[in-house]
Amino acid sequence: MALVMAMANLAKGAWNALDWSWRTAWSLRPFGGSSGSATPQPLDLPSKDVVEVDRSLEESHQRSADILANTSQAMQIKLFASAKPDDRFTIDLSLLEPGQQEWLSGLSTNERAMRSLSEAPDSKIMMLLGGHDGAVEGLDAPKNEKPKDVIPGLVLRMDDFRNRLSRESDHVLVA
Repeated sequence: MALVMAMANLAKGAWNALDWSWRTAWSLRPFGGSSGSATPQPLDLPSKDVVEVDRSLEESHQRSADILANTSQAMQIKLFASAKPDDRFTIDLSLLEPGQQEWLSGLSTNERAMRSLSEAPDSKIMMLLGGHDGAVEGLDAPKNEKPKDVIPGLVLRMDDFRNRLSRESDHVLVA
């Protein structure tokens, strides 16, 4: 009986060695097979609540950006200047006049100018838009078109009126 038990243990050891060799050789194959007993690991995906929170945060950030973009001309210019070069032309510039939009799009290839505009205070940008060259260092103001008269001759009539008022005020009656 002891001899049969010894032979059984020897056979069991040989079988285990052969099994180990087979698994090791199989795992070294290029397609990376496994012993077949491995169970797939569950994916670590976020829950639906986390996805909803992320989506609502993204929507609120977008709403904030839209509100900021429509507050002033200076803010629209700063958003345009601080955007990536490929994203600049998606920025809303509706508060700017067509000439100012052309000026800004002409500057869009100059990264130094874009950095200066994105870092400049709003007051300096507004001075630049008002025609003050050099309000933002190294930048010329956009060329504003000459304002057109709404009613022909209106400016001349207003000047004549002001001149008559100033002449009449010189002739004050003394009582």
